[in-house]
Amino acid sequence: MTAPPMSPGSSPRRVRLFLAIGWTVILVKCLAVPWVIARWRIPIHPGWVIVPTLIFAALVTVVVLASNGIVPPAPAANLARK
Repeated sequence: MTAPPMSPGSSPRRVRLFLAIGWTVILVKCLAVPWVIARWRIPIHPGWVIVPTLIFAALVTVVVLASNGIVPPAPAANLARK
């Protein structure tokens, strides 16, 4: 049996659990990337993989928290509605 998809009405506890699991996977990836690059002698800097991962993960986190009402929208967004 699969869990229903997350909706804007999801509980804050489920959203936070989902984000915690996601950030844990991202942390493991960020720790593994330098080892993989060194192990197989890939000629790139680990930052080219890690930095975009962290930027997009932070963006998705803010969007998910704001869309679920856990974090209020930015003040500029409130001014645009008036």
